[in-house]
Amino acid sequence: MYSVGCFVMTEYERDDSGKFSKKGKEERILRAIRLTQNTWDTFQERAENEDMTRPDYLEALVNGDVEWESEEKESETELDFDIDEVVEILTEALDLKANAGGKIKTEIRKALKIMGYEVED
Repeated sequence: MYSVGCFVMTEYERDDSGKFSKKGKEERILRAIRLTQNTWDTFQERAENEDMTRPDYLEALVNGDVEWESEEKESETELDFDIDEVVEILTEALDLKANAGGKIKTEIRKALKIMGYEVED
């Protein structure tokens, strides 16, 4: 690898004239896009992790050859309580009369305890 400005490039095959060899039968055309610096840097890092150039990585993404997994998104959190039970309790509490404040609070406390919260009575 060698550095060009702030970019790192891997050695790629060149043809007899010294130009980079074509990748595939289709001609590549120069395109321009606007990205934030953070996106550009992340794109570069992920391309390097796959030992690819940015254009190769973009084509691989589009073709489904590599997957882009967002680091910011977390997978679904598993709950250590039955969410359906909590929803049922709270939904039933909605049917209580408006002046049944004590009963409504009791149902809310019950739901919070199921969810693992300590609630004073």
